[in-house]
Amino acid sequence: MNGRIMIVEDERIVALDLRQTLESFGHEVVMVASSGERAVAEGPVLKPDLVLMDIHLDGPMDGTQAASILQQHNIPVLFLTAFAGQSMLDQAELSSPYGYLVKPVETRALQATVRMALARRRAEREIEKGEERLRLAMDVAGLGVWEWDAAAASFVGEGQFESIIGHTPTSLDNADSGFLSRIDPAYRPAIADALTRGEAVRTTVKLQTLPDSGRNGWVDFHARAFARPNGDLDRAIGVIRDVTAQREQEEHLRQAAVVFTSTGEGMAILDTQWRIISVNPAFVTLTGFGEQEVLGRTPDELLYARRHDDNLIAKLGQSGGDYWSGEVACICKDGSMLATWQHLCVVRDTQGQIGNYVLAISDTGALRRAEAQINHLAFHDTLTGLGNRNMLEDTIEKEIERADQNGSRVAVLFIDLDGFKLINDTMGHATGDQLLSMVAQRISRVLRRTDTAIRLGGDEFLVVVPEVTRFEDCASLAEKLLCEIRAAVELDHERFSVSASIGIAVYPDNAGDFSSLIQAADSAMYGAKERGRNRFAFYSSDMAERALERLHIEQGLLRAIANDQLMLQYQPVVRLDDGQLIGFEALIRWDEPTHGRIGPDRFIPVAEECGLIDYIGSWVLHTACTQAQAWIHQGFVDLRLAVNVSARQMNAGDFDVTVSDALALTGFPAAQLELEITESTLQAVDHSRQLLGRLKALGVRISIDDFGTGFSSLSRLKHLPIDRIKIDRSFVQDLPGDGNDAAITEAIIAMAGSLGLGLIAEGVETPAQQQFLLARGCTEAQGFLFSRPLDVADVDALIVSTARGRLS
Repeated sequence: MNGRIMIVEDERIVALDLRQTLESFGHEVVMVASSGERAVAEGPVLKPDLVLMDIHLDGPMDGTQAASILQQHNIPVLFLTAFAGQSMLDQAELSSPYGYLVKPVETRALQATVRMALARRRAEREIEKGEERLRLAMDVAGLGVWEWDAAAASFVGEGQFESIIGHTPTSLDNADSGFLSRIDPAYRPAIADALTRGEAVRTTVKLQTLPDSGRNGWVDFHARAFARPNGDLDRAIGVIRDVTAQREQEEHLRQAAVVFTSTGEGMAILDTQWRIISVNPAFVTLTGFGEQEVLGRTPDELLYARRHDDNLIAKLGQSGGDYWSGEVACICKDGSMLATWQHLCVVRDTQGQIGNYVLAISDTGALRRAEAQINHLAFHDTLTGLGNRNMLEDTIEKEIERADQNGSRVAVLFIDLDGFKLINDTMGHATGDQLLSMVAQRISRVLRRTDTAIRLGGDEFLVVVPEVTRFEDCASLAEKLLCEIRAAVELDHERFSVSASIGIAVYPDNAGDFSSLIQAADSAMYGAKERGRNRFAFYSSDMAERALERLHIEQGLLRAIANDQLMLQYQPVVRLDDGQLIGFEALIRWDEPTHGRIGPDRFIPVAEECGLIDYIGSWVLHTACTQAQAWIHQGFVDLRLAVNVSARQMNAGDFDVTVSDALALTGFPAAQLELEITESTLQAVDHSRQLLGRLKALGVRISIDDFGTGFSSLSRLKHLPIDRIKIDRSFVQDLPGDGNDAAITEAIIAMAGSLGLGLIAEGVETPAQQQFLLARGCTEAQGFLFSRPLDVADVDALIVSTARGRLS
């Protein structure tokens, strides 16, 4: 049978090969980990059927250490390593592995060993399930199992044994620490005699109180002894069950005192004339009336003197039976009111005649407090204590109604935190929750008593401001909120700061109902984000149109991904002097069935905001590398492929892993892949230098796209591992006529030459531009002068027709 397998191997190629091999056998590879620490962290969560573990791993924890920890979680480990020395075997043996294979291992041997290990694990699980069923059965039945091994002088107690007896004896005899000494002396001889003769013992015995435990009671005692051939005792085994409660119930079943003293409800026994003949202590505690004060009186006189409609006789008659239950307010002895739930029932004798009535009274004050707590939870956010969506709608509806009555305005401030997701993803949800709680406190500090703060969910907050007289007041409040929110805060010994974007909408100026008002504030918030974040914006109609378009694009992207509507085109890159084809830049396009082809300038910013860019960027990288590898096989062996990278992908932290995986899966040469990163991306990503270093270590090339538009510091650029810069089309389009563009372009070309960087110009559309760039030392270009972006079929034809010759 197939199993769920985790691979722990720090050599990626070996890990991928193992994964493909195991999946070809029909197994499910739940994870590939490259370190013992990762395996230990994820193993208890994933619970694989088997872990295939290399011993020598990167990091402080080797495979044997990780295996020992995984064994504690009942996760089996099979070693697959290149080392088979005696010391290594001794070390591996300590972790009790399911097997040990030495690399390289033949495929059939791997299959057989994995199957046997899985079979062993299934067998062990069946045993574990059986043992668990036995333990659960003993717990459910309240059984204690004991065994005395005379030869080993060992006494073992399992199940509920120790909880019943109070301790585990050291022997079976009458010694101070022996089991029989725990039994009342009156029962010992019969038990000892039966065990001596090897007969089964089935009886109920009384336990003797131990000075150190104070435990006493009754147990069902079942046991039998087994003798050796010479007649000496070999072992005895038995079962006990605590029946103390049963004995007590049998002895006191008909004694009302037990019922009275064992319940927390106030209880009163009434005669057929409704006079009280007995009450329990709880009745005295609840009502304050002593027992002697109530005997001979009716509950109507004591508890309902001011509430004649609470007459018990009438209520029981209305029920039409022998039972009535309901909520009643009682008057205690001290005059205070007590909210109670009362249950009245008739007690009949064997002839069916009424003998007594029983009245039970429960205090419902705790229930009322619980209801108040539930009501609070229904209208408040559990993390921050602010109001939630339920309170939001209730509050705005009330404020709109009040505004309509007195002719005032209601403002809604929609607050969305900038940069929170990065902190939450990087530092963990616990730190993110602390930050949200801190922001909620800061928002509350700024507000008036009449304002209401709401947490919508995630990092979105909303403030309802009633009785607005001037729009300037809303702007002032927004400025205070922005200032308060962006102040740095220290969490887990780290200093964090987030800004906010605030959208402001006012009723009735911007919307006429609850939903429209929230939607208007949301649109205004996105308007603030578009203007640079850390600011506020009032609602305007064009914001609504942009928000609606953004929503349509976001929803359309989800459908585009599901329906394979995204595609790539490839724009040729050529040498300027002879038009020689060098490679291609991969450009994403979206063919929307209704609106036709949508350019990346419209949907990529939305994809970055809603988090879809990670998937799209990975798809572009894999698709482009796969296609380019096919062109290499067609003969374009030194093809260069350029792929654009967004700031969101760079901020993910593991983008180098994504690139490495794409290269490994597609086989595309790393040296022929060029990642195009904009200047603004480098400025937005704090760890850009370290990330670019890891990317360069993979062998890929880095180019700066749209160079000259991001205001980069030259001192920053010279320390980054960059291979090429790309002159932005905005400087090329007016060449050679525009003097400013000509000067900037010449400066960029000179700087690239000084730094030893490659250079490419984009957007070349005229021979004059080509000649200007060529004359000043720019060697490569792309643009409509040479070719528009092409579909895959057109590139296939181009490669064949030009034989990698010139493009005119």
